[in-house]
Amino acid sequence: MLTDKRGHIRVFEALLATAVVFSALLAQSPIHVAVKNSGDSEVLYEIGLNVLIELDRDGELGRLVALGNWTTLSRRLSTLLPHGVSYNLTVYDENTRIVNNSPMSGGGMPSNKVVSVQYILAERMNCQFYEIRLQLAWMR
Repeated sequence: MLTDKRGHIRVFEALLATAVVFSALLAQSPIHVAVKNSGDSEVLYEIGLNVLIELDRDGELGRLVALGNWTTLSRRLSTLLPHGVSYNLTVYDENTRIVNNSPMSGGGMPSNKVVSVQYILAERMNCQFYEIRLQLAWMR
């Protein structure tokens, strides 16, 4: 039987350090959802509508549009959309004039199948209405 147990604590320490590193990597990287039927336009439409509803849940979408904070809105879209989906977002006012002065897109539109999601936004601070047009496509 072995009586020398000096190396056991080092092995346990190395395993614990590895677990800490891997858990930090998992917490840092975004979780991407694998979507079946990646060529289906109905799936893209549902993803886009769900993302816009999620952004508008507590009025954040209206605040970002009213303040003209397009970079933050673009970052939020990139975070909420699954990996492999490119987007283009345009905001129109009540008179169908384009409100966003800078283009908001992520990944371009490489596919021929582009799905357009239209969302009516009621901004709560100034009681204004906007039309959000989100175009989505699968990246190839």
